[in-house]
Amino acid sequence: MLLKFFLTYLKRIGIALSVLINVILGGPNNQTFSARNHGWKRDGKPNLVWLIDRIFFMDDNHCLNSWVYWYIRKDVENDKNIWEYTVSMVRKSKGTSGTIQYELPILEC
Repeated sequence: MLLKFFLTYLKRIGIALSVLINVILGGPNNQTFSARNHGWKRDGKPNLVWLIDRIFFMDDNHCLNSWVYWYIRKDVENDKNIWEYTVSMVRKSKGTSGTIQYELPILEC
């Protein structure tokens, strides 16, 4: 019980530090540095997605997951059902080169 509390506490501190780094570097105050980097990748800008995803190797596509969470939550504060519904809509498929591709059909931007 105490270990679970401690791990949750550490995770929340990590998220807060990520948001702080993002804000210091000029990003929105409700977005993590990981989500911002995925946004840069989507826009074809230089990014650190490859490095961040390697650091958080236990979370497949950490930056993508962070961006999806930020994108959904930026306008919706207290509706948890929309997050679960949207995540269930993400389709995973193998690309032609054998890489895994994710499609976000309801998040056309």
